[in-house]
Amino acid sequence: MTSFDPASVRQAVAEFTPRRPEKFQDLIPAKEVIAELRQKRASYRAIAELLTQHCLPTSKTAVAVFCHEVLGEIVRPRRRPGRKRPVVPAVSGSDAVQQQPPDTLPAAEPPTNGSSEDSQQPRPRGPRIAQVRMLKPQTT
Repeated sequence: MTSFDPASVRQAVAEFTPRRPEKFQDLIPAKEVIAELRQKRASYRAIAELLTQHCLPTSKTAVAVFCHEVLGEIVRPRRRPGRKRPVVPAVSGSDAVQQQPPDTLPAAEPPTNGSSEDSQQPRPRGPRIAQVRMLKPQTT
């Protein structure tokens, strides 16, 4: 086994190149152009198409990340639509079933008459499970 030679290690460090190119190395020369286009409210897609037409192929995602990280643009959070929740009617003191948490509610009986007030209440969330009733065995 050979001994450690600091001179050969220093030479290897001097010749070292990273395996992966530096991030945004292609877009750095166009930094001022991209900044000017963004000041004119150009979209990331429009900037990417313009740069691709002028011998700098890139994607709209790369332009967006470049603008956020290099130019310091603010990243706006995505807006999600709010979930629609059913309106629960006011609970009276005698409705013990309505005061229980939704997970422990017993399965609702199907209304016997379509015009009853029970059919107006919202259905509880979750799967609809058939209700099995125990019948007395018939004797023959």
